[in-house]
Amino acid sequence: MPADERAHALDLARRLHERTQAGDVAALSALDRETGTLLIGLASARPLDAGTRSACALLQAAHERALALVRREHDAVQAQLLDLCAHRGGRDAYAFAAE
Repeated sequence: MPADERAHALDLARRLHERTQAGDVAALSALDRETGTLLIGLASARPLDAGTRSACALLQAAHERALALVRREHDAVQAQLLDLCAHRGGRDAYAFAAE
């Protein structure tokens, strides 16, 4: 089983890297859930062999990069929403014209 877990962790790390490079935030959500499921399973399989620990370290690094992308995307959308709320000239003009 450790070889399967190691392979799964390496595959997840690869897919996280690919989707992060592509900027595919929607796909990262599913991969995040899959990562959580794998890590919960590994927590009960301790102690982990060196190869699985190494694969998990690669997975963690890829996961951290993915989370950083999601944070940047979140901040960009938040800034756009704040800008829309702050500059309501067009919407206010419609409301004024309708009176």
